Amino acid sequence: MANAFSPRPTGAEHDILYLGWQREAVEALGRLGARVACVVSSSDRFKPTDEGFDGPLAVAGDHTSPESVLGALDELGLSPGAFWTVCTEDEFAIVTAAVLGNLGCRRAVPVAGALSLRDKAAQKRLIRRAGLPVTACVRVPDLAAVERAVSSHGIGLPFVVKPPAGAGSQHTRVVRDRRETAAALEALAEEAGGTAGPWLVEAFVPGEELHIDGAVRDGKLVLASASRYLHNVVEVHHGRLVASATLDDVTERELADAAALLTERALTALHHTDGVFHLEAFHEDGVLTFSECAGRIGGGMILEAVRGKYGTDLYDEWAAAVLDVPSPTPAAMGEPRPGSFGWANLTAPPGPLRNLPTRGDIEARPGVVEAQLWAKEGDLVDDMRRASHLLAAKALVHEPTEKAARARLVEVASWFTGTLRGDERGCGDA
Repeated sequence: MANAFSPRPTGAEHDILYLGWQREAVEALGRLGARVACVVSSSDRFKPTDEGFDGPLAVAGDHTSPESVLGALDELGLSPGAFWTVCTEDEFAIVTAAVLGNLGCRRAVPVAGALSLRDKAAQKRLIRRAGLPVTACVRVPDLAAVERAVSSHGIGLPFVVKPPAGAGSQHTRVVRDRRETAAALEALAEEAGGTAGPWLVEAFVPGEELHIDGAVRDGKLVLASASRYLHNVVEVHHGRLVASATLDDVTERELADAAALLTERALTALHHTDGVFHLEAFHEDGVLTFSECAGRIGGGMILEAVRGKYGTDLYDEWAAAVLDVPSPTPAAMGEPRPGSFGWANLTAPPGPLRNLPTRGDIEARPGVVEAQLWAKEGDLVDDMRRASHLLAAKALVHEPTEKAARARLVEVASWFTGTLRGDERGCGDA
């Protein structure tokens, strides 16, 4: 194993080090001829081989830690310089990949660029400097400094408190009334295991939440798929459905074009000129306000929705950007498939899972074109309102319009929850 990548064979330019484990990402690199080695955290050490990976594999205490990854590589007699580049599709390892890639690799993402895709405070500074609409925010060292920051920086009520480099609305709270501030911060401290930060405090932006997903090469959009969440994602803490549907092709063309323009300008400001992206923005009264952007494929079933709508595999786009080869999407891409593709994260109440529908059960529902199970009968599940990535299953639907797709998603989610409770008629508004 130690000799497979050291020294680099003459002409073998695409020896890749991947941080973490994501089967689809590693397979996409392989389809383009790359030879991949992986460094995984000890908790995931069996996943690659269980899923058919037979390349070099190193186990680190934490694959998001440069020190830990370097130690794991050293155990194999390797260093980052033995690879053409270091990459990942794991949001929490993006900065680590950039740091290691700049230790002798032939191709590396600038560390500042990787940081701008993770640290929301740094991200918003760059967006503001580019003259794009963005919410006011301030970074604070701990929760005790939140109220002072709100008043001293003119943020006012309502406001949002969240980690500067979090994901999935985890440890995120909206404070709408000064009388509820203390209770909200106390609940956040209990959930996060303490008051120590840093934390990001930002003004609350009203309006509906959109997400734009796709790929960019040489600073130009290859694809920008615009969708609208059924509820703003932070509402997951109140038990609302995490789901979205692609915008209608004709009636929402102006909004989709505006979202694409904002996205291209934002990616330029963030120095993210090659790769995939998942950008979120708020829309109210014709104005789009930048929220945040990640240099990864969006969660839920965004991958499948984009593939269904446009015929584009975002993992292939991601791998092509990593390897610096042309985008697999034709420059003159044909018309998208008619209708709206929508997806929903299907959740379960806390406790042991009972009456869990099968994948086939979900796919038999009207309008559903694909389903995924992320839990099994008898699993003991926690409160899924804590974050948007907590779920039991996922469903992808295809309907003639966005409105119809949204209605179908609510129907499927209601049926799913009702089935878990032994009542297949459903349980009301999701």
